[in-house]
Amino acid sequence: MLEPQASIEFYLHAHSRAITDINFSAHHPDILATCSVDSYVHCWDLRYPVRPAMTFCDWFAGATQVKWNRQDSHILASAHDKFLRIWDDRKGAYPLRSIKAHATKIYGVDWNRMKTNSLVTCSLDKTIKFWDYDGDIDLPERVIQTPFPVWRARHTPFGFGLLVMPQRGDSDLYLYDRGSNEYKMTPDSMQMVHRFEGHRDQVKEFLWRPRGNIENSIDDREFQLVTRGADRVLRLHRLTDEILKRVDYEKGKEARRNTPFSRKNAAYKTFREQPLASPIEASTGTEVRSFKRQIGSGMRNSLSIGMNKAPVGLTGGWLDERSMSSMLGKQERTIHDMDAISWMKGVKIGKQDSDHSVAQQSFPFLGSPSPKTDQNWDDFESLADEITHVADKFRRITFEEVCATKAPNVPTLSPAPLLTKL
Repeated sequence: MLEPQASIEFYLHAHSRAITDINFSAHHPDILATCSVDSYVHCWDLRYPVRPAMTFCDWFAGATQVKWNRQDSHILASAHDKFLRIWDDRKGAYPLRSIKAHATKIYGVDWNRMKTNSLVTCSLDKTIKFWDYDGDIDLPERVIQTPFPVWRARHTPFGFGLLVMPQRGDSDLYLYDRGSNEYKMTPDSMQMVHRFEGHRDQVKEFLWRPRGNIENSIDDREFQLVTRGADRVLRLHRLTDEILKRVDYEKGKEARRNTPFSRKNAAYKTFREQPLASPIEASTGTEVRSFKRQIGSGMRNSLSIGMNKAPVGLTGGWLDERSMSSMLGKQERTIHDMDAISWMKGVKIGKQDSDHSVAQQSFPFLGSPSPKTDQNWDDFESLADEITHVADKFRRITFEEVCATKAPNVPTLSPAPLLTKL
């Protein structure tokens, strides 16, 4: 297991204020975009991460969202206050289209998965709007009025669904069917087909977890909704066949044309079993040295998706090659194995210990837990918690064999240090 600092592969430094969103391209795994409160949108090529490959700027308002088009690899959209900007990396730093989309700040942008020119926006003005940026006037195709400010609205990777996340006042997620009356431009024209409940506080993020594949034009995928809330709970929501049918999706039927599928033939990975400490392959250091050689061997000409190089940085703080090399050298020096006890200290499953700060107080003498501050041995929720507790309290005990899922574990007592009289 790598140390947290040693596991960092890239440092992307160009923004002068807080980054608000990042988004990887669905067409090129090495391309991503970042946006910030500093109003800049940077496009990065990870094959040469020293500086952005292309930069866009609104100049008047900070950016809250940035999204790559799912059908056209050159188009991306960003949200700046009330305005929606459409950019084309082949046409320089001037926006392809600017739309005054909402009455208040835009907090959600998502491209249609089938139509190149269509996307959806949402805002704290309690509306969700569907746009076609090829239109001549700034009028949405459809509008949904909601009883709550909307934080996110995203198309589902199946059927004609739209999943909506409130910004406040509601801890549930709402699934809409955008396929019904698809071109009818009236408020509330979309039907809410399901409500995902379970969180006791505001939902902060969600994503779809797919399994299956598309083979011979047959869509054999199934989906699971993963949500994370302010209640510090991660929930996995099962989608029944009835829910999927409400948004016009049935497993085993012919896939729709132009269905984007970025993980085609990718291996399915499960994290049901807790990972144990495993030795790091000796090639780790070699990979870092190979990467250092790669960024210095002409990768400047590898921007193969039509991006131009960014102009001289106006915000300052871009890394030069010497800074990047020093960071990589530091990373190479800090790569080493992490023992199983250190790994388990950073992983907690179950409720958080509210008395954690008390348990870290000093003890009356070295190596002896205080009866007033020591954690109740009956309160441990897993064997891993108990092992890490023992390792913290008795520093001279080391574990020759550690298994966090079952006994036995083999501890040994280190010899006492020799004291010499000067």
